[in-house]
Amino acid sequence: MTAASADLHRAFVAAFVPYVEEAVAQRSLGDVAGLSDAVELGRRWLDGALRDLLSREPGAQRRSPLELFQEALRFPTEALQAAAVAAGERDPVAAVALPGDVYDLAPASSRVLGEEAWRAHVAWGIAKAEVVAGARPAEPAPDGAGARPVVGLVSADLMDRSKVEPIVRAAGLGFEVWRNPGAVSAGLDRGSPVVVLVDLTHPGADDAIRSAASRGVKVVAFGPHVDDIAMARARSLGAADAIARSRFFRALPGLLPRLA
Repeated sequence: MTAASADLHRAFVAAFVPYVEEAVAQRSLGDVAGLSDAVELGRRWLDGALRDLLSREPGAQRRSPLELFQEALRFPTEALQAAAVAAGERDPVAAVALPGDVYDLAPASSRVLGEEAWRAHVAWGIAKAEVVAGARPAEPAPDGAGARPVVGLVSADLMDRSKVEPIVRAAGLGFEVWRNPGAVSAGLDRGSPVVVLVDLTHPGADDAIRSAASRGVKVVAFGPHVDDIAMARARSLGAADAIARSRFFRALPGLLPRLA
């Protein structure tokens, strides 16, 4: 485990109990029997899950530390449900992103875990990006050099395609879907797309961002609004912008170039 990983592990585990206690108090969820034990179970689970994740090579880390923190909240959530504690009305976007978080305990960002946890999270994300990227992206090519009016989408989600393609076609641009690293390389080799759109939940997202950005292609990444470190990592790898999925499809028309 690297120094950045060790710092992140320590900060996230230390933040868990205080965060949950404050979240429960803010939501006036009451004094529930067994809740303290459930919170401690969550902390222990998070400790082991983070240790396992952060001991892996960066390319094999398929989940983010914040996702694990959120998952660990299932223990106090189950204790609250067992005590028949009523859940309040939820934000529709958050309900779609985290359907099991019925009491809205999950943090939307590592910022709310405290300064130490947030700084450790950002430092870890930057360190991981540097390892995955291996080198800084090359300088962008001059406008129009070798470019053709094609937008590439790196995503395995058919719903993404159904939403993105009509917007791209309406802008008068060509459209290609790249579902794996080979397809990304082939698409970039055929010519410089004007924009590459990358779903940050795709297993090859980091490599796709790095590959496209290194060729001077504009990259726009999109992903869960709860994963701010993935957004920071995408920018570190060379993405021109990183946007929460909840805003991405509405913002897409303005992100595409206008043809003369």
